[in-house]
Amino acid sequence: MPPAKLAASAAVLGGVLWIAHAVLGGGDDPLSSTLFLVGLAALVVAAGIFGTSLVKSNAVAMRVTVGVASGLLMLSLVEAFRPPGTAWYNGFWGILALVVGGTSLLRSRGRAADGRPAQGAHAG
Repeated sequence: MPPAKLAASAAVLGGVLWIAHAVLGGGDDPLSSTLFLVGLAALVVAAGIFGTSLVKSNAVAMRVTVGVASGLLMLSLVEAFRPPGTAWYNGFWGILALVVGGTSLLRSRGRAADGRPAQGAHAG
């Protein structure tokens, strides 16, 4: 599976889990906490995989560094502005991740495995 598709799938999974967490009220019960943590892990992984795709060289250390930095940047953006005691906050980020990941998955449907369009003027 190409990294872009894997990142988009992880973003959709994390988004759906965070929306479910918000719908349940965002409490501290085991189910809600599990939804939050697994969704958080999926979103950090999605951001990390996306970050590795930004590096065009084959330097593994550079890809790992940018991937970790991208995951941590996503985590810091979400947590830096968290208002106290609101269940809707995770739902907002979940909707955003679902829209971005879903859009990326839908856009990649018409492309070949190497990322080029499957048909049209620029195909082949």
